[in-house]
Amino acid sequence: MKDYKKHTAGVLVSILLVFVGWVFMESQYIGRFYPGVAIAGEPVGGKTYTEVFIDFKNRAEKLAVDGLRITLTSSNGEKKMHVPMLISGLTADNLVEYFSLGDWEEATEEAYKFGRSGPLLVQPMHKLSALIFGSNFELPVAARKYALQSLLSRELKGFFKEVASARFIYDGARMAIAKEKDGESGSVDEIAAIINSRLVAFDPSLISFSAVPVMPVVTAKQLEPFLKLSNEVADETSLVFHYQGSRWKVSGRTLATWLTIKKENEIGIDDAKLKNFLAKTVAPAINDPPRNSRFEMRDGALVEIIPGKSGNVVDIEKTIQQVESVVYTVQKFYATTANLLLALTSAGSQIDVQARTGIIEIPIEITRADPQITKQIVDNYGIKDLVGSAKTSFKGSTDDRKHNIETGVSKLNGILLAPGEEFSAVEGIGVTSEEEGFVKEYVIKDNKSVKELGGGLCQLATTLFRLALNTGLPITERKNHLYVVGYYGPGLDATIYGPHPDLKFVNDTGNYLLLQGKVEGNDLLFELYGQRDGRIAEISKPVLTDEIPAPPIKYVPTADLKIGQMECSETPRKGVTAEVTYDVRYTNGETKNQTFHSVYQPWPKICLFGTAGPLP
Repeated sequence: MKDYKKHTAGVLVSILLVFVGWVFMESQYIGRFYPGVAIAGEPVGGKTYTEVFIDFKNRAEKLAVDGLRITLTSSNGEKKMHVPMLISGLTADNLVEYFSLGDWEEATEEAYKFGRSGPLLVQPMHKLSALIFGSNFELPVAARKYALQSLLSRELKGFFKEVASARFIYDGARMAIAKEKDGESGSVDEIAAIINSRLVAFDPSLISFSAVPVMPVVTAKQLEPFLKLSNEVADETSLVFHYQGSRWKVSGRTLATWLTIKKENEIGIDDAKLKNFLAKTVAPAINDPPRNSRFEMRDGALVEIIPGKSGNVVDIEKTIQQVESVVYTVQKFYATTANLLLALTSAGSQIDVQARTGIIEIPIEITRADPQITKQIVDNYGIKDLVGSAKTSFKGSTDDRKHNIETGVSKLNGILLAPGEEFSAVEGIGVTSEEEGFVKEYVIKDNKSVKELGGGLCQLATTLFRLALNTGLPITERKNHLYVVGYYGPGLDATIYGPHPDLKFVNDTGNYLLLQGKVEGNDLLFELYGQRDGRIAEISKPVLTDEIPAPPIKYVPTADLKIGQMECSETPRKGVTAEVTYDVRYTNGETKNQTFHSVYQPWPKICLFGTAGPLP
């Protein structure tokens, strides 16, 4: 009995000690982060919420105002570079973001609540986990990959000594070897990675980057054993790509310059040179991508006005593999014959070659694809009604802006949304790079005009936003422009810049929706086809408050104009706050409401004046 009492007393004392310890710990961390908690990799355990919040607030303000400053050192000396958070163009909607800070305040609050929120039984487990293993909360910082690459490519051009591998060249009489050149590290990707690491750490301090020597991959010594072969390739053979009667010839001299070291003691083809040839010469003549059907309403019925069709595109990678196979096969026989024509003759059973002329035949590989949207697919999904549409004008836009709008529409047209699926404009448009067909527009950086990717895509976002409103769909993400845009006015606009901000809405109709888009003159039109369910959407007129006068005219010098020439942007615009209410009434009597609150900064008129010499 005494042992039982002692055991019970011991348990009670242990529980009391744990409780006292827990109470003591809680009292020590009132208003403070728990031990083991980190934000952006930086330990904040024991620090007060106010202390951490102010620290990150100061960093955010510095990044927003000053951007990132970089000092670069190479054999060419020292260079200072500025990466701003964003820059504006000649119109209010042409903004280029190099990075975004996201909602860092929410992330900081989430870190503070760790161990304080959730079920009471779980909270101690969170505290213990953070204490033993640590718990890091990332800040939602996003570096804009393609915008950064564009900026860095322009600013770093010629600053770092480029490394150059040895290569075969034709000197006018015969093939020779251009010797390799040592270079320096300092690639766009390398600098971008450092910038990204600083942003992830929310670190606005100066970045110092010093180039280090970089050795070439291929040396003249490695190429020398193949110089005789390169001369024979130049003199005795040629490459012919063919497809359905069309032929594209690559001379022996050109083919010889494509040879390089791919493996130890083996020669191969420079993939980049061959890919460039195929992409610029062969693909444009063959590519005929699949086309989705287009529809419109006629006399109350959905009619296919342009039938879908299958298409084909050049499979560049498979074609390159064929060429590589030919080169390695010929090389194998050349090693024993030491004569290219003999090697070609010996390899004739394995490759399509005219041994007498040395012509190597390569068939172009094709990938065929079917359209994603056809009349049959539309019929199968019960798509029969026009359930919503929206049109905006881009009259007065530059040719580059119009091009980007048309390119973006081509990527969005034909998207099929399943019931319950969330649409994302950023995902729908995809990568906004020059390789994907987008072009650059003028923007203002460090009081100079430069060209960057941007312009036009917000026309798509705004039109899609209005399409979703007119259809009565729930909006799950929308961000207004920084300034009032003349094309749209305040309150009913949307801007996108992947990954965020994005324009998102949900298909809650219970049926499939088909998105169709097209450009008609200076108008952009989006339509959603599906099945009407009787819902009614009401969108209020924007209520405007808190007007702020427009700033004075901003003059920017540019070498793209002659002295005496001047080009000005759209009219200045006031800053303003706009509020729009959005109500959707359903046939079952249910009503859903959303309010869109938009704050716009004042926008100045911008004038470019020429500095490039007098008018002729």
